[in-house]
Amino acid sequence: MIARISQEQNTHCDKEKMFLVALVDGNLPRRNSFRQQLDFLGYASLAFDSPHDLMIDQFDSFEFGCIIIAPRDDYIHSQIEAAMERYSSPILLIAAKENVPAFSALEKFFSDSSKVDLIHESCSRQELNWRLNFLKRQAANDSVRIDHFSFGKYSFDLKRRAAWVGEERILLKPLEFDLTLKLFQNINSVLTREKLYAQFWGESLCSVKSRKLDVCISNLRKKMRIDADERLVLRSIYGRGYELNSLDP
Repeated sequence: MIARISQEQNTHCDKEKMFLVALVDGNLPRRNSFRQQLDFLGYASLAFDSPHDLMIDQFDSFEFGCIIIAPRDDYIHSQIEAAMERYSSPILLIAAKENVPAFSALEKFFSDSSKVDLIHESCSRQELNWRLNFLKRQAANDSVRIDHFSFGKYSFDLKRRAAWVGEERILLKPLEFDLTLKLFQNINSVLTREKLYAQFWGESLCSVKSRKLDVCISNLRKKMRIDADERLVLRSIYGRGYELNSLDP
């Protein structure tokens, strides 16, 4: 469920670049309380019941300045990681009594991350504002983005979302483009099925019966001519996921 941006929030927002906050919390009273605080501080926000809802809606036109999440279960880390990668956004985790078990599971995944911070549900308005201002400055420092990515004869225009093999432009569907780019950016690294399903389909755990990922991999394998490249091999790692390997030394 999504709460749309109000006109009043738009008026308060930075006119040069809107700092949009995604507020992910299934606890409606707490979520409303945080939204009121954000409204008062002049931040536009969109509200979601869960990271799953955030991912499946896929707001391509929005870049979140921050994502505030109240973790609810032990399997949420893959969804949070996927949200971070999709939006390149810092994350504030809301600490509350009922989500202590979820925090225990998250600690080992994000203890070394500079993009994940913690705030208590009873934090003051001043503390919330201080943390958001800090994240806003951090986002501004990270605003320089790479528009192109290439590996050998494969090249990607991230701005126009276009892919080439040599001089030939390859027509990829949006999800195929994102998945192909993900494979090339993580060359020689295994991408787990859990992580890929979380990032591209908004699912915390992939279904054994689901073939969405395998079909997409098969399509991009053919379109990008990967099987015809003697220097690349796209492997299916049984029980884990996929790995794009470079055979060059």
